[in-house]
Amino acid sequence: MSGSQRLILGVALGLGAIGLLSGCFDEEIVQQDLDGTLVLPADSVTDPRYAGMIYVGIYEGFDGEQLGYPYPTTGPRVGDNPIGDALPYGGTSIGAYAFPCYRAIRCQVLTGRYADLDELLEVHPVNEEDGSTVDREGMFDQCSWYYGWNAIDEFTFIGSDELDFVQRANGDWVSDFRAWHSRLPEGAILWAFSDNDYTSCSPDQGPINRKRSEDDQYFREGSNFNDVLNFPDKYITEGDFVTSDFQVIEAGVTSGYELVLDYRRD
Repeated sequence: MSGSQRLILGVALGLGAIGLLSGCFDEEIVQQDLDGTLVLPADSVTDPRYAGMIYVGIYEGFDGEQLGYPYPTTGPRVGDNPIGDALPYGGTSIGAYAFPCYRAIRCQVLTGRYADLDELLEVHPVNEEDGSTVDREGMFDQCSWYYGWNAIDEFTFIGSDELDFVQRANGDWVSDFRAWHSRLPEGAILWAFSDNDYTSCSPDQGPINRKRSEDDQYFREGSNFNDVLNFPDKYITEGDFVTSDFQVIEAGVTSGYELVLDYRRD
């Protein structure tokens, strides 16, 4: 598993409340870490830089018909939600949203995908106000001003040693993942999806800007919505990938699971 930042998702207000209550009443809900691998097939993704944020969740069951594409089972529909809560037991993400020093590409850059600034700017080009294209020197200077970084190895969203995905001999891309402190009931399923258009990121969430820009405005750096694993359908849009062949959790088995993002939503 790479050293890049992984997102520890607040998988549900309900689950969060359970966690708080268990701390108060010592209900001894067993939580374990679950390890696995996720595969991006070569015939779907030729370069993981172009894959969006990937979420992995642990759910009670699987429902392949409710929405017309592979999806976890859900609870009853409540309030204004278009579908019931999927009620995850836990989960994680591969990578995390990072603020790349420019608001123009906020909610687009992920950790663990880019070896250097050139690789990042190839996927997410940025233009200056005069229309010129930002190069790596310009981005270095901007990030040095914004974050106070003085050396390239301080950049948290680039680095060849921080890449999440490696390529197999058959061309597929594979990444390790770990779902921390999750409930792992026997018979539960592992399921994942890739948010390729970054719908799951809110520009109105995340840390407040560390430096005030020339327009003297405050802004948020952007972060994922808190209910992504509870209501994945809100964030799965045309072109996103999901897992069609879910994995079933076995009693006492906390590693060795593999998920493949093999279904493209049309």
